[in-house]
Amino acid sequence: MNIIERIGKILSDRSTNPRFISSLRKVKEADRVTESINKQLKELDKKMRRQTVNS
Repeated sequence: MNIIERIGKILSDRSTNPRFISSLRKVKEADRVTESINKQLKELDKKMRRQTVNS
């Protein structure tokens, strides 16, 4: 329970909360970029496999 209480205090602290939210936004943005890159890599992999099969 001590950890949960600490997290609650951190989230309720007005000086910490904006920094925490900002870091969450950065993580969310990084996840989107990673997802986009992975999607592009999968498409490239499919194209390369098709070319290998057709060659």
